[in-house]
Amino acid sequence: MIAVLILLVIFGGITAIVYVDNAGKAARKAIPQSTQEEVQPLPAAAQAALPRLQADAPESLALRLPEPARTQAWKLLCMVTDAHEDGMNGDTRTDYLLSQTRQSYLPDTLRAYLSLTDGARRTLESQGQPPETLLTEQLGLLEDGVREALRHDHATADRLLSQGRFLRERFGAAESELSLKPGLRKG
Repeated sequence: MIAVLILLVIFGGITAIVYVDNAGKAARKAIPQSTQEEVQPLPAAAQAALPRLQADAPESLALRLPEPARTQAWKLLCMVTDAHEDGMNGDTRTDYLLSQTRQSYLPDTLRAYLSLTDGARRTLESQGQPPETLLTEQLGLLEDGVREALRHDHATADRLLSQGRFLRERFGAAESELSLKPGLRKG
């Protein structure tokens, strides 16, 4: 009797799986082919829930740039990312500059360029300042600033200065007490 019940459960499970599979196939056939190929935009609530890595991320903005600005922006992003991964030895000033470059300075620069209208482009070009040249100059300024910050290891310099102050405080007064005065020598 138990064997019959087990067989009924097994066959019932198989029947349910086949039914669900066939129902899915039928539903897919019912949808017209053109509807399947169209990409439906996400509702506004779903878009708001997605991570910020979409249109606002510096990587996404950089991909929309023309060459050679795209390469220049990616080079800057790589410099900042590599420096962050190295940890900068606790240098808070350089770390802050790198964070601001990634989160604010670079995205703001790229957005300003990408949001130019045709009228704004014509105005800039009539003033002898092509937008592509301005963008290249601004990316160059950011790159130079990051490179300069990475070249100056503020944390190491601060540690050396702090160590010097400590040693002067600790041993500076003791040095005068340790030296023997000429009249006190035993001879």
